[in-house]
Amino acid sequence: MSQTECQTCRTTPPGFFEKYREFLLSPGVLTAAINTIFLIIGFIFEYSGNKQYSDICFLISAVVGGFPVFKLAVTNILRDFDMTAGVMVSVAMVAALIVGEYGAMALVAFMMVIGEVLEDFTRERANHALKELNELVPQMVTIRLDEKDVEVPITQVRVNDTVLVRPGGRIPVDGTIIEGNASVDQSAITGESIPVDREQGEQVYAGTLLQSGALSINVNSVGDGTSLGQMIHLVEEAQSSRAPVQRVANKYANFFAPTAIILAGITYLVTGEILRGVTMLVAICPCSLVLATPTAVVAAIGNTAGKGVLVKNGTTMEQIGKVDVVAFDKTGTVTFGAPKVTRIDLLADYSESELLVFAASAERTSEHPLAKAIVIEAKNRSLKLLKPEEFSALPGHGVKAIVNSNTVIIGEKMLADQGISLSVELLKLMDTNRKNGYTVVPVAIDGRVAGLLNIEDTVRDESMKAIENLRKLGIKKTVLITGDSKAVGEKIGAELAVSEVFADVLPEQKLEVIRELQAQGYHVAYVGDGVNDAPALAAADVGIAMGSIGTAVAMETADIVLLTDDIGQVPYVIELSKGMMNVIKWNIAISMTIVMGSVVASALGFFGPVVGAIMHEVAAVPVIANAARLITRKPKLI
Repeated sequence: MSQTECQTCRTTPPGFFEKYREFLLSPGVLTAAINTIFLIIGFIFEYSGNKQYSDICFLISAVVGGFPVFKLAVTNILRDFDMTAGVMVSVAMVAALIVGEYGAMALVAFMMVIGEVLEDFTRERANHALKELNELVPQMVTIRLDEKDVEVPITQVRVNDTVLVRPGGRIPVDGTIIEGNASVDQSAITGESIPVDREQGEQVYAGTLLQSGALSINVNSVGDGTSLGQMIHLVEEAQSSRAPVQRVANKYANFFAPTAIILAGITYLVTGEILRGVTMLVAICPCSLVLATPTAVVAAIGNTAGKGVLVKNGTTMEQIGKVDVVAFDKTGTVTFGAPKVTRIDLLADYSESELLVFAASAERTSEHPLAKAIVIEAKNRSLKLLKPEEFSALPGHGVKAIVNSNTVIIGEKMLADQGISLSVELLKLMDTNRKNGYTVVPVAIDGRVAGLLNIEDTVRDESMKAIENLRKLGIKKTVLITGDSKAVGEKIGAELAVSEVFADVLPEQKLEVIRELQAQGYHVAYVGDGVNDAPALAAADVGIAMGSIGTAVAMETADIVLLTDDIGQVPYVIELSKGMMNVIKWNIAISMTIVMGSVVASALGFFGPVVGAIMHEVAAVPVIANAARLITRKPKLI
């Protein structure tokens, strides 16, 4: 092992603070921290009966947290005459200041600042996702130069150089194999669930993992020109081209903010009494109206967190309820992502158990995923494995072993190497099995093919129920998108009863499918787990990543993370979002009812700013109570 490799082995992943140091020390985060600290201290003083100090703390909290909101609101009005939620919040905070409701003022500022920080953090995580994609390519590469093996930085590698990759290493370039055989995990690029065997003359891709064997590769492209480089570009492009989303709060702010200011001005001009104008301002823009949306969103996000679902921001919680198409990656998303022996064809006088004992005993020390699947199946059947007397393996071809004095040969290419021919009937059977979505592994014992082990990636138990529940929710289309073959894709698609299947697709083609669906007017959610899903996750209206088995890139690109890998939670989050939107509408209706009563009363002079302050408190109670119901809401679909 080289010195560089040793240093790599000792490198530990950066901690949270180290990874996000620049973000955590940014003005936005520091503002939120100061706002929160003084808000908490203010509440402590208030509940201990020291109103003077609580008011001071609330004012500091409100000014620190509210100033960026107020500044942005003024900028939006002067530059674009855009009445966003920030304008309504600013008006509500001014109204709260006038009537002396400093606690409400600080709380509103807190909700806005925390929301902004969470959305900024989501963007920061997306940037880290791109860095992690780049890290799939080793920074130091071994090339053959003048008959010597030399380690150089990846930036010095050029087209037509010869790159050497050892077992367990990642391939740093796109190229053609000029020497060697290997088993290559291409899931990062193609999404294929089972590693592929590669030999001289075949193509390999940057970012893919060499599981066994060593390769000499002629470089075809490097850096941005590789498939991985193009994928990174696709993620960047997808993130930058997302259509802007109009938040619910902004929609209502376009009406209420100017209305509050205009009616307050009219009241003052008609009556000549500034007190009535101020009272009108307080009445028509109470804090309850500002809290109508964020309280419901926070409650809904809290609910999903309790179910093992991380929703990264309020915008996502609003948008997921609008989705009418849900697209799924196959490997590791609707399936387990691990090969499994599900069918055995017997071709000689051996039982399934006997065939498995010979095959698993021969493969027991192999790290190949197909070999592991064979060994696991034997162990699941409680079969006792034997220790092979001899063992040899040729990467990309198969294995040969002596088990209990019998010669066992596994793998179609290895059979050919050993001079064992396959009959026309057997080749037809193997072809039929492959068309049915199986990876076929022939096993020969003492020179005769004894059987076929048929291996596939199996569907998760909860996948079919999730898709059925999506249909019940009125989702117009469910789509399966996979890098696996058409036979595999269509088999899984039929099992799940999805509306449409796209198979044998690369990451850029997944992205094209998502964009085509969006061009047809659909709101699309995409559920995936791998590096190859990152462009589609970034481009979808809502990206959803698997948590425990998902790659860091997928989780950081996505808007929602299923921490328990239960895709049965996807329909629940959609259902909860729809319920949340109903709660928001009711909250706004409650606030508007109180607003209208207050407007009439203040216009007629029935009460002044002090009573207006009381109305602030009264209106907030039903709004918060209604939103709180979302915290304990249970799924209606089972």
